[in-house]
Amino acid sequence: MMKNWFSYGWIALFLLGCTVNGTNPINTACFVSEIIRYQLDQNVPQELSRQTINYQNGRLLHYSDRSSERSISFEFKYIGGKVASAYTSDGSTVLSLDYDELDRIQTASYIVNNKEQSVFSLYYDPEDRVARLIRLVETRVTIPTNSFISSRIFQFSYAEIAPNTVDVVAQTVQNGYRDGSRTEEEMTFVQSADNHSPFYDSAQSIVLTLLALTNHTEFNAAYYLQRFDTKSHTRQIIAADGGITLRETSQFTSEYDSYFNPVRSIQSSHITAPADSDPAHRTYQQTFQYRCEE
Repeated sequence: MMKNWFSYGWIALFLLGCTVNGTNPINTACFVSEIIRYQLDQNVPQELSRQTINYQNGRLLHYSDRSSERSISFEFKYIGGKVASAYTSDGSTVLSLDYDELDRIQTASYIVNNKEQSVFSLYYDPEDRVARLIRLVETRVTIPTNSFISSRIFQFSYAEIAPNTVDVVAQTVQNGYRDGSRTEEEMTFVQSADNHSPFYDSAQSIVLTLLALTNHTEFNAAYYLQRFDTKSHTRQIIAADGGITLRETSQFTSEYDSYFNPVRSIQSSHITAPADSDPAHRTYQQTFQYRCEE
């Protein structure tokens, strides 16, 4: 059977491993080490972003994020077995983490050149003593260049996608602007428990979520929290008056390795907007590599 005992306590130690079909070891854990995202233009891939992640005994060792907008790499400082901070090699950029009494990340501060950029506050399911994140608030102390958003409130909804198997099935983001106006962005996902997400075996998904959100253009925080394969999603942006300004529906076709991890995924997206009578069709591709440990 497929590995599934992290379904409710997915922050559990990666050393618990997994159960897979065939002769694969029952205690193998696979950690995604590279994610490359392309846009396919007439079937020619154009690279949009590249994330690389290195580990040591299942713990984050190095993380880098490269796109046309930025290129950044982080190393990690641990205190008491927990990530205390992520920092660039020159020390100019730091993501500092603070924990609550249950060793869950409670707040985080993103600092560039000794100037605070964003403060993150994290909230968890009160009925669940593990790290099931249900709300994440980003307050931007310094508004990024080419952005008018001063705050973002992410809310995550969980549901059973198979017996005893729960995953993130919806994300809502409330964007607050410096002029006081607000918009809302909703994403709903159709998840399948038949295959894994790239982060299935990660015990540090929330750290990866925060690192991804240091890129102010990242909007799909749920991607890093989900543990199972996404078959489709719907995304819509809602204006302050309740009108929908953009709607996107995407279908995913993926290939998997023998550990149920995606190695290649094609995303076909259909985008409509009231101001544009001609719907857009876009195709993306993601490729994944893993480091598997016993």
